[in-house]
Amino acid sequence: MVGPGTGIAPFMGFIQERGWLKEQGKEVGETVLYCGCRHKNEDYLYQEELEEAEKTGVITKLNVAFSRDQEQKVYLFY
Repeated sequence: MVGPGTGIAPFMGFIQERGWLKEQGKEVGETVLYCGCRHKNEDYLYQEELEEAEKTGVITKLNVAFSRDQEQKVYLFY
């Protein structure tokens, strides 16, 4: 899943469903999420949920980038 500054709201439903399936004892496959926004403190809207999803294995790998939190811009795909 890729949300490069366009938002990850559409993916939250997938992630929530995967969490529910996992709670039911179902096996879920690997899932990688790439998301980016300008500022971690202002724009990382689902931070707690996403980090918990990675911690519990609902998301296999969470990749984030914040383009304006440092002098040189950082993007997901450069």
